[in-house]
Amino acid sequence: MLMHFSTHDLAPKICREAVANTYGQHVKGAIDFSPDHPVAAEMWLRQVGGIHIAMVETSPVRISTPASDNGVLYLGITVAGGGVIDALGEARPVKAGDFNIMQCARPSVTVADQPSRILSIMVPHDHILHRLKSQDTITKPQPVSASATKLLQSYATTLLSDDGATQTGFEQSVMSSHIIDLAVLVLGGGRDHEEHARRNGSRAARREVIKADIRAHLANPDLSLDWLVKRHRLSASYIRSLFYDEGTSFTDFVVDARLSHVASLLRTPTNAHETIAAIVFLAGFNDISWFNKLFRRRFGMTPSEWRAHNS
Repeated sequence: MLMHFSTHDLAPKICREAVANTYGQHVKGAIDFSPDHPVAAEMWLRQVGGIHIAMVETSPVRISTPASDNGVLYLGITVAGGGVIDALGEARPVKAGDFNIMQCARPSVTVADQPSRILSIMVPHDHILHRLKSQDTITKPQPVSASATKLLQSYATTLLSDDGATQTGFEQSVMSSHIIDLAVLVLGGGRDHEEHARRNGSRAARREVIKADIRAHLANPDLSLDWLVKRHRLSASYIRSLFYDEGTSFTDFVVDARLSHVASLLRTPTNAHETIAAIVFLAGFNDISWFNKLFRRRFGMTPSEWRAHNS
């Protein structure tokens, strides 16, 4: 389940404590905001299997994390902003796009000296250490894969955009395994583990990111395979193959997503004043007759009957 928190509507005098209590569910540590800036923070937190994902937008802040033996690693990606981190034993600057590892075996300090947006993923270390080519990756600064980092960021962000209310325990387990696979690709896995991660984690993550992009742009008249090719810098054949892996096609997925979107809009009370035609065009369909046939085939009733049945 997705948890969302913001200081926007809180009284200034309780913001610090509210942020400390909320973020403390993800990282155990002391939070000290800069006295030169008002406290401002917004967080999205979600647990997927045994993994915790958090996206934090914050005003300048200092986070001190004590040493512990809780057996986890924190994988961090600076999405925007930056500052200084000493998580690997030496203070070093971080900027947007940087990947960082925080071990709980030693105390560490993270300083965001400007408004920043940070993605943090808590992973049990016994899920990942044995799959790495070298554990030096987590004990001292090492080059990491920029492309895998970007894919990990995109996939984790996609998971934070969906509350997962309808996902089963098995589905969440699959998602957590994708996160682990992507982390292995970022940090560098052993030969067999690297191939496994590339085959299972990378393809699955790219497919979910593309699906999320499609759902977010259903009304875009430019939505097409060529449009996705340019946005994601992938070949058309590769994108098609991602859908073939699931026994469907790009076209079928888009049509199904648009039908589901229309069905959802028709049963939303705030749309009761909208005509069915307006809703259909809003979902990206441009042929009402063709849409009506597809809708009846999918749901076993007309759009009008669906709306009346679900009102």
